[in-house]
Amino acid sequence: MTQNVTLIREWDAETFHHRVLEREAEGYAARLETYSITPEMDPETGEIIHLYQIEMLKPRPELSGG
Repeated sequence: MTQNVTLIREWDAETFHHRVLEREAEGYAARLETYSITPEMDPETGEIIHLYQIEMLKPRPELSGG
């Protein structure tokens, strides 16, 4: 069985979690070891913002070679 991998990356936590829940509803599973939150500083304002990221996997059945 092969797997379909999707990377979810968002600056907004609410949008990130919403997209993760959407993928889970489609049958994807989160690879928890790939979850990360990376702080970044906006060079113009000095404000710290965060990038949320995780890989999601969805098993795909192998094509049977008939």
